[in-house]
Amino acid sequence: MTQGIGDYNGILRSPYATVSQPVTGPLNLLDQFGRVMPPTNDPAWQRPSELLTDPDRLKAGANVIPRQIPIIETQEIWQVSDVRNAVFQLSQGFFDQASQLVEAILADDRVQATLGSRTDGLLGAPVDHVIPTKLKDSAAAKEVCDAWCDAWDTIANEPAMATLLEWDHMLKFSPAQLIWSEPDENDIMIPTVTQFHPRYAYWHPTLYRYIAITMDGQIPMTPGDGTWVIHASRGYYRGWMHGAVRAIATPWLLRNFARRDWARYCERHGMPALLALTPAAADPAQVAIFRAALANLGQESVVQLPQGVDKQFSYDLKLLEATDANWQAFPGFMDRMDMCIVLALLYQNLTTEVTEGSFAAARTHADVRQAALKADARALARTIYTQIARPFAAMNFGDANLAPKTTWQITPYEDNEAAARTWASFTSGVYQLKQAGKDLSALKPVAKSFGLDLSMTDITDAPVPVATSGSSSAPKSGDNAASKPPVPKVRASRAKRAA
Repeated sequence: MTQGIGDYNGILRSPYATVSQPVTGPLNLLDQFGRVMPPTNDPAWQRPSELLTDPDRLKAGANVIPRQIPIIETQEIWQVSDVRNAVFQLSQGFFDQASQLVEAILADDRVQATLGSRTDGLLGAPVDHVIPTKLKDSAAAKEVCDAWCDAWDTIANEPAMATLLEWDHMLKFSPAQLIWSEPDENDIMIPTVTQFHPRYAYWHPTLYRYIAITMDGQIPMTPGDGTWVIHASRGYYRGWMHGAVRAIATPWLLRNFARRDWARYCERHGMPALLALTPAAADPAQVAIFRAALANLGQESVVQLPQGVDKQFSYDLKLLEATDANWQAFPGFMDRMDMCIVLALLYQNLTTEVTEGSFAAARTHADVRQAALKADARALARTIYTQIARPFAAMNFGDANLAPKTTWQITPYEDNEAAARTWASFTSGVYQLKQAGKDLSALKPVAKSFGLDLSMTDITDAPVPVATSGSSSAPKSGDNAASKPPVPKVRASRAKRAA
């Protein structure tokens, strides 16, 4: 099925490959400046091309499902040399050992909590499906968006989305397959995102693409072709160098070593030795009886200590306990390793460093975490649009450009509350300016400086109360109708449906 992974001219050949032409022709042509001209048909260096122009080809490809290799076991016991080897292989674009290391790390309680906070912080937010602005008046785009909304729960099932995000956080390389259903009564084929384990994938340096190792051979993974999804928030090429596993692996291993040593320390110091004091010149039979009585204590250690001849009739029992405070090194070291793990995943250490009552510090750390969530939302929305929504629109409606965009509402509640107060204060000021007869045509740039969008709102059409004879033009403090600012026209949401 292949002609040599390391051979530059040996392009992978399979029923699923999108590139099948080998590099041909001389490689030493010179241009007018004497520079070597590369071959023009190198499959690794081609201009971007549209992969979704042929719906029939997409439907034919949907019937072919690359079979994943079953995973029977993974490495669970890791030593320093194993971790170093896994990180070294990852730097070269091989994900086998690194993926097994990630799965071992995910068993750690600190990693579980921290990673879950970031992943669920995004997936737990409401989701909107939006028609692109340039297609706002397109009936075809609305039809695609409606079909996408109906199929969303099947397309992006939460386990698949959570796994996609977790592998991206840990490796910055998260592959998945699109498994298409049979056409329904509306002739709609729905893709289901199914994780492809990164263990059976690697980066081919000369083909400049990821390769999947399947039961059907080695297959190039082309994101956006309707079969493969690759979520790589730090870039398609060498994004894996930014994976959190490279920063977490050593602290995680040292944390486990410290936990093991602390448990041994507690076991040793939690069971103090018993010191049996017997007279040096005592009757051996009496000493044997005394020792046999102590042996009934079970697994407790007993040490016989003969006393001087001046205590010939003295028998005693004492405990030999540790009185030092060396145990404090263990929790201190583990706390430091915990902070390293939290910083690598959340970019802040709010739960371990900020003391209660430090509102300013808590606000700063919350802003850092919010920035991470926004970056995650943008990257995931881009992956879904380019690699899932566009194939969905091309497969079922013949035009990938009709695809909707999916976004998450991750704005904190306190930010919405502050925006509402800003809007109320601004509209109240507009009302007062209009009462004073001021020109309101130049207020839109001012509103923009406050983060307000007035592009869909006409602020000049708010009515001004007409003053009656014998009364002041200013509204009375007790007049509720006059004291309230007009309700502005706000932009209607284009969200079709929240999941």
